[in-house]
Amino acid sequence: MDAKTLEKIGLTKNEAIVYLTLVKSGTLKTAKILKKSGLNSGRIYNTMESLKHKGMVSESSINNVKHFTSSPPDQLKNYFELRLSQLKKEEIVINKAIPELNKIRNITISEPRSVVYTGYRGLKTAVEEAFEMVGDGEEILAMGVTSLKNKRINNFWVNWTPKRIRKKIIAKHLFSEKSSFYKKFKKMAYTEARILESFTPVTVDVFGSKAVLIMNYKEPISCTLICDENTATSFKNFFYQMWKTAK
Repeated sequence: MDAKTLEKIGLTKNEAIVYLTLVKSGTLKTAKILKKSGLNSGRIYNTMESLKHKGMVSESSINNVKHFTSSPPDQLKNYFELRLSQLKKEEIVINKAIPELNKIRNITISEPRSVVYTGYRGLKTAVEEAFEMVGDGEEILAMGVTSLKNKRINNFWVNWTPKRIRKKIIAKHLFSEKSSFYKKFKKMAYTEARILESFTPVTVDVFGSKAVLIMNYKEPISCTLICDENTATSFKNFFYQMWKTAK
């Protein structure tokens, strides 16, 4: 086992190194811990105090010298359960805070703006933010949709779409080619799909009347979110011009 395994349950890197050192070596005084672990002497005091607080080590005095011993490994489970309990309490606080934070945020971002997100997680964040701006009775219009992109992104859209369907929001897709990806969307509820054969290096989605997403799926993935009614209206008009000629 290495220290990274213990880090996954909530120990810091230094705590994990010290705990493993004590598990392997038994009872040690501070100087021996430093030598065997390779840690900086300036950090060892805080690390030992933190491990004691978490119940991961015990302290004893031998000939008036402090020695430390690792707690039984079962204590790891006890610590994890305690941490999980604390996280559940924090979740309640977070859930109460989110509505208030959203009110403040909505006031500060009401002006036209654009934000660039990068990476797969950035794409997901941009989509969720744009989706929050879709009002009742509004649509999502997507143009330049293609299956010729990263499979992970195709799967993201397939898995995300039920969220839109549950809210009964209609989406219209202009696909660049006929494919199994197109056929899959064609069968979905609250979904319309047509084909307009062309090559488009980016995909443009209009979310309702206020948000536009311009997505570049080639590495490095990037997504530009534009929050502006005039921009959304322009892209919406452009979409419907192409929609009329698509099959």
